[in-house]
Amino acid sequence: MEEIEYAILELLIFPEGFESIVEECRVKAGRHVIGDVLKQLLHDEYVGPFLKNEQGDFERSLGYDSDFLDGYYFQITSKGLKALESQA
Repeated sequence: MEEIEYAILELLIFPEGFESIVEECRVKAGRHVIGDVLKQLLHDEYVGPFLKNEQGDFERSLGYDSDFLDGYYFQITSKGLKALESQA
């Protein structure tokens, strides 16, 4: 995995919105680059997509709209945690 992938995973211990990921990523990259990396992490099942329900709680989404990442929250999966731990 590349440094930007680890940098994104580090941010996702709790659900984070896409804009927060772009702003807080320690590897400075454009919004499109971070979006592409996040999509790859989702595809590889290192990250899961979430939506907020009416009560404000996070619920795992079965899918996501890759053209509208701002509508979702993202959180690291157990597979992503293992990858993050192996990097340390």
